[in-house]
Amino acid sequence: MHLEKLRIFLQIVDAGSVSAAAKLVHLSQPAVSRNLQQLEEDLGVNLFEREGRGLRLTAAGRALVPEARALLTSFETMRKSLRGTAERSYHDLRLGTVDSVVSFLFGHLVAPLRDAFPELGLKLTTGRTAQLLERVASDDLDLALVAYSGEPPAERVTRIARYDLQYYGLKARFPELGQATTDAEIAAQFPLVEIEALPGQPTMIPAGAKSFARAGSLASVKALVLGGFGVGSLLDFMLNAGERQQLVRAGVPHDPSCAIYLAAGPGWRGARALEIEQCLVEHLRPHLCVD
Repeated sequence: MHLEKLRIFLQIVDAGSVSAAAKLVHLSQPAVSRNLQQLEEDLGVNLFEREGRGLRLTAAGRALVPEARALLTSFETMRKSLRGTAERSYHDLRLGTVDSVVSFLFGHLVAPLRDAFPELGLKLTTGRTAQLLERVASDDLDLALVAYSGEPPAERVTRIARYDLQYYGLKARFPELGQATTDAEIAAQFPLVEIEALPGQPTMIPAGAKSFARAGSLASVKALVLGGFGVGSLLDFMLNAGERQQLVRAGVPHDPSCAIYLAAGPGWRGARALEIEQCLVEHLRPHLCVD
């Protein structure tokens, strides 16, 4: 079925007759009639019935009117979007990032990206690592900045730098935290602040805990830790020198394979795509641990 047939059908509806529609679309009356007949054959229904010298929509015709208008509007929106993309030298960047990166590192990327690619349309999404990797794999995102232990599953992966995840607490309130070396010790001795777990994920908060906090973001975890509420896991790049002086760090061994990675989707290809990836990596790496 051609969109042009739907356009002519709507012209007949709006004009009230085949002859009036023919004038509007600059076609002969027989040509408009043939288009209508072909559309009815494609759909397998009659769209009009004759009423005197005019036409009246059938029930099927009335049902088609809003559907046809919506389809043509959607097509026009898509056409304009594709033309806009074609006029630029590259596609928009659909970038996903975990909360910690967007909260504490992304400010280092905005200006370099704008300077290097002034016409780049950046569409940013935040989420958990597992969700972002799923969207990259399905080509719903072009790139994702994720925290992962070992190399994450993706079409193409760039390891940016390692990070260190450790328990921190306010030094003035929890000085003994520095002696703790296991998760179990920390869960038993201190009020915990943890990011809200996804369904099926375990929690460190013990049953019957007197005080605890579940936060929606790592930024909230950090604020509660610095406020003295309790002890929480923070990534090293989330803290500046002044904040480190206020906090005490536990001695729980950290997984050395944990790192920030840039994962690319299957549709993200070409020289310009690689230039954008390089820009992201070069401007993030200095703000992470040196490997």
